[in-house]
Amino acid sequence: MTLDTPTVAFITVLVICLQGGILTALWLIHRDMRGIGFWTAGAVLVALGVLGAFLRSNTMPSAALAAANITIVGGLVVTWWGIDDFFQRRPSYRLGLAILALTVVGVTWFVVTGNSRMRVLFLLGLFALMAGLRLYSMLREINPGTRFSQILTSVALGAHGIYYLVLATAIYSLPPVDKPLAQLPLFGWLFLIPMLLSIVVVFGIVLLVNQTIATRLQESARRDVLTEALTRRAMEEMAADELARSRRHGLPLSLLLLDIDHFKLVNDQYGHAAGDTALRQFAAAVRRCLRREDVFGRLGGEEFCALLPSTAVEGAAQLAERIRQSVANLAVEAGGNRLSLKVSIGVASLGEHGGSWDELVNQADRAMYAAKRAGRNRVVTAGAPASVA
Repeated sequence: MTLDTPTVAFITVLVICLQGGILTALWLIHRDMRGIGFWTAGAVLVALGVLGAFLRSNTMPSAALAAANITIVGGLVVTWWGIDDFFQRRPSYRLGLAILALTVVGVTWFVVTGNSRMRVLFLLGLFALMAGLRLYSMLREINPGTRFSQILTSVALGAHGIYYLVLATAIYSLPPVDKPLAQLPLFGWLFLIPMLLSIVVVFGIVLLVNQTIATRLQESARRDVLTEALTRRAMEEMAADELARSRRHGLPLSLLLLDIDHFKLVNDQYGHAAGDTALRQFAAAVRRCLRREDVFGRLGGEEFCALLPSTAVEGAAQLAERIRQSVANLAVEAGGNRLSLKVSIGVASLGEHGGSWDELVNQADRAMYAAKRAGRNRVVTAGAPASVA
């Protein structure tokens, strides 16, 4: 059983148009997500290019064929940009435009010279190149929440690239003839392979978007909306992991408990909007002092904490002092008013025989209240006398 050219053309155009429709619907639903607009535009360009290749004008067949080929490559370039944009990376616009310019020159030359064999080989090479670039962008950074969809899409893209290279090798081995694709055995069935792989790619993209949304929802539930610090529950979950790691490897672990001094006066005198601004800027100032591996959370109100892995009490106290100075130097602009903030910080560290999260919090809490009693705006280490700031 063989598939004739009209049947292949109909199946190809139908599948490509369906893919464009699916991605367009995805874009209409999730317009706020980066990258989907690129994917939709790329799918539409590929669909127009494929449709134009099969329905090219009889009066200007060469020009129509060249335009269709260029449009297909342009669509692949745009979808490649979409992958980088989706993962919040800057797309390689210059390289993409260079590939598109090369396509215009190459396709035009081979169409004008009537060398259909070299034109097909040239296009297959570009298709393989674009599959490789999209594969690289998809695997460049694997996110835990989207691992399955990224790998699934990457497998389909990799199979795409291999298919085009194998097809180009098969055509190159044939003697120079017009319409070289039609000379291949099982020509019609061979064209179904990229169609099936394209369906897998679109399915992977839809799954990638859904997994990304689910991951963001989970992350937003773990983050305080105002300050972007971890919530109390998320902080306790992270602390359990860090405590287990500290015990397992015998590493020190310290905790800072931070409470903004006289914060109620800020809300009473300047309003809650000013208080929210102060909390955001306070949290940002603290994060600038922390390391990447430190865990920062909001326990409630104006009380925050920072868990410091692999940090002994002396290093934690030094970091706490840097935070105190950074907050003291902070000038908060809110509602035309210039506010200054002060913070009292309690420092605690795991004992020689370890301890629980509650014990660590209680020690830091007692140290923090000792700082409050000693006059505020200072750092107190658990078990040490309050020092003057």
